[in-house]
Amino acid sequence: MSGQSQQIDELLRQRMSVVQELATANAEHHRLLQLTGGADFLALKAGMELNDVDGRKIAICELEANAALVDALHAKLDRIDKKLAEKNSNGERHE
Repeated sequence: MSGQSQQIDELLRQRMSVVQELATANAEHHRLLQLTGGADFLALKAGMELNDVDGRKIAICELEANAALVDALHAKLDRIDKKLAEKNSNGERHE
């Protein structure tokens, strides 16, 4: 296997790893959205202020942190995809 092919294989392994991390982060994001949505519903039902619902502030912080993680993973995936595109545009095709 040539060095170029090994580089492409490594980039593809990195890409797969990031895609797996992204899937996990997206699942967590949806869980946190459900949690905050449930807290909002309970607040409306009880006539409470949103910030008075137990655990809502923590869930919002976790949701924001998770959104930042998703953004970072998308950026990482973009960098890997650009490297793969560069390899392919230089005639370094992986068959």
